[in-house]
Amino acid sequence: MKIYDPVTVVGDIHGQYYDLQKIIELGNMPSNTSDRNKYIFLGDYVDRGLFSVEVILLLYSLKLNFSESVVLLRGNHECRQMT
Repeated sequence: MKIYDPVTVVGDIHGQYYDLQKIIELGNMPSNTSDRNKYIFLGDYVDRGLFSVEVILLLYSLKLNFSESVVLLRGNHECRQMT
């Protein structure tokens, strides 16, 4: 899959749900009908923060609804040994 700019790159959320909400608020919701508002999430979605389940559910819902505009990469926290 090729990704063209502009794109927002987000890394190391670590269960910080409200920070993720703020990032999406500032960058606007992803859209399949626009070249704007594309996101690449670099992994490390869970661990440390209190809202890991909420973070991963929001990211999965974004990926399901905006599959062309959201890319989810696996970080080192998304493996069996860490989680």
